[in-house]
Amino acid sequence: MGAQDDGGEAAASDGAPEVAPRRRGRRLRWLPFPVVLLSLGVVGVVAWRQVAPVVSARKYRDVTYTVPAAPKLTAAGGETVYRIDPTLSSLGYRIGEQFAGKKASTATGVTNGLAGDIALDAKNPNRARVGQVVANVEQFHSDNNLRDARLRQDFLKSHEFPLAHFTVTSIKGLPAALTDGQTYPLTMTGTATIKQTTAPLVWQATASLHNGKLTATATTTTKLSTFKVGPISLAGLVTTSDDVTLTLKLIARDPTKYAIPTHITGPHAKATTGGPSFQAAVMPILERSCASCHNPGQVGSEHWQLSTAGDAAAIADGIKTVTETKYMPPWPASEVGVPLAHRTTLSTAQLDVLSQWAKAGGPLDVATSTPVKPAAEIKALLPRKDVSLYAPTYTGSTSNPNDYRCFVLDPKLTTPMYLTGYSFLAGQIAEIHHVQVFHVTAAQKANAPTVEGKDGKPGWECYGGPGLRGARRKRVPGAPRTAPTGTATRRDVGFAGQPDLVAGWVPGQLPAIYPLHSGILLQPGDALVLQIHYHYDPVATADRSGLALQLDPVSSKVRAMRVVNPLGPVEIPCAPGATAPLCDRNASLAAYEKQFGGSGSGNEAGLLALCNRTPAGLTAGFTGTVARSNCDLVVPEDGTITAVLGHMHTLGKSIRMTLDPGTPQQKVLLDIPNWNFGWQMNYELATPIHVKAGQPLRLDCSWDRSLDPKRPQKYIVFAEGTEDEMCFGTYALIPDHQ
Repeated sequence: MGAQDDGGEAAASDGAPEVAPRRRGRRLRWLPFPVVLLSLGVVGVVAWRQVAPVVSARKYRDVTYTVPAAPKLTAAGGETVYRIDPTLSSLGYRIGEQFAGKKASTATGVTNGLAGDIALDAKNPNRARVGQVVANVEQFHSDNNLRDARLRQDFLKSHEFPLAHFTVTSIKGLPAALTDGQTYPLTMTGTATIKQTTAPLVWQATASLHNGKLTATATTTTKLSTFKVGPISLAGLVTTSDDVTLTLKLIARDPTKYAIPTHITGPHAKATTGGPSFQAAVMPILERSCASCHNPGQVGSEHWQLSTAGDAAAIADGIKTVTETKYMPPWPASEVGVPLAHRTTLSTAQLDVLSQWAKAGGPLDVATSTPVKPAAEIKALLPRKDVSLYAPTYTGSTSNPNDYRCFVLDPKLTTPMYLTGYSFLAGQIAEIHHVQVFHVTAAQKANAPTVEGKDGKPGWECYGGPGLRGARRKRVPGAPRTAPTGTATRRDVGFAGQPDLVAGWVPGQLPAIYPLHSGILLQPGDALVLQIHYHYDPVATADRSGLALQLDPVSSKVRAMRVVNPLGPVEIPCAPGATAPLCDRNASLAAYEKQFGGSGSGNEAGLLALCNRTPAGLTAGFTGTVARSNCDLVVPEDGTITAVLGHMHTLGKSIRMTLDPGTPQQKVLLDIPNWNFGWQMNYELATPIHVKAGQPLRLDCSWDRSLDPKRPQKYIVFAEGTEDEMCFGTYALIPDHQ
């Protein structure tokens, strides 16, 4: 499965570089670099459920409004068959809904795509027969076309399972004889089949027959989880209750006397008029804040593809929703602390334009096929793809649901070059939890064949890091071979995190440019190791991912930079009273070691010692919901901090990085009060901060078990699995010694 570069050219061979023409341009991505622009649209990367393939919502805007076919009944002696008229009938839903930043409300939707027969003998109604009622759930529409698209795409999967089937097995409350025009209360028992799940339903109904027209209304309450279509939760945007009320409103007539319609019209039939000009007012916002993320092949296109004006008009309501709730463009960082550059939030005026356009129905004053592309100033920020390197195709196994795999990517340099930017080239994203990139020397690269392929598969297992033997690069990039006094090269005064970590990718990341004309100095023979954390559930899919590099020659204009990686311990006990075997901390640590090797339990022990913390101290007062941790570290060397990033997993609640904590000089470098795994962004400091070796720096993290109440109970520590947790930060540091 080969990723492609901008020109769409796949790699020629596994591990071999592709060389592209040099182009100007800069931008950012995972570890320490600026966040420029981002996106709009239907992202719901959803507290990262990575298992189901996500298809562009563009596919789900196209709904055919035809009437489904249902089994036809044949009238027996004395019976009349009444056929549902879809233009006068409906199936509706009502469900509790909570949008971020708004009061709880009720969401409603309706489909008129109904078909079915009812056979009735007015003189002996107890013989009534209800044929199978078929409803087209793909045609569900509400007051928000974003909601409709997401229901079709992720929950109902209605392009695959467009029809729901309702079967009535018994009716109670029918009279001995019908009186024309009288309404009768009824109880109907039966089943419903939605997607591939069948479950019982009991409907409370009323029905009447008047002048040859059969009218009925039936209501039932069930649970989304019963049919495996919810409850719905799009992290940071919206949640719903599990209980949903369904209401059938039926009008049926004798098809031998009335022509029963076979076509209906959808909400697209309503006129769209007025509102701001799409070309003059709306399109510039989309081009500035959406297209670079949601154009085909970009990170956001997995969730909503924006290619044309028609794509935008198709979910105009949804664009209004995700922007008004501040869900899009994403910006999880708060305004606490130092100013951050390139905020992606939209202005009040821009929000008003999008709102008024959506309220008018998303009218277009251009052809629906009009391309929507990134604005020129945004395209200029993209990193070049001078060399594209791909790992071999790799397929893991569900027997190892958290698979860390390393692959050597060799740019085959013959002269020193600076890595100044990069793009992660994902073969498939659904099963990739995160990616880290390590810089290795020629000596380390030479030892890679001793571990590669030893289990019969490409690459090698690499929890913690690459683990390659051989001399590493200098500890302090840019430092002279000897200090001014003539002594040996200075070493870091503080913990710097994972050795030789230089880049990476996590959900919500865009391509990276190292800030302030800085980069990673690569010598001839050096290589990169791509470490991919695959999380398999329930399948393992073949993947061939890679990395595109922006390379610049050594010059006085480019300064060496490094990634510093502050970490903190994680101690999250089980809820009080839980009796699962792994709620015992020692038992859980033993399981971690069995799963991940020495790093499984060793990571946490090392972090507790480094941070001078104890499990008892960190868990004191834990009531079963929120756990907290922190670590006091120091800056390893003199230099300039230019950008920051935080990383936790799906129980993450908040993360903060503070320089000189608790002093008058305190500066909060990053504050994310409401963690979102789907948007782990890079944040460039608006004004870089000069720091001194030994300067205090604190990392604070918290986690909330209530975010995933159904997660199996175990004592959680800092570990590699998606279902485990981390307290993980990075910052970009340009050393003074250059």
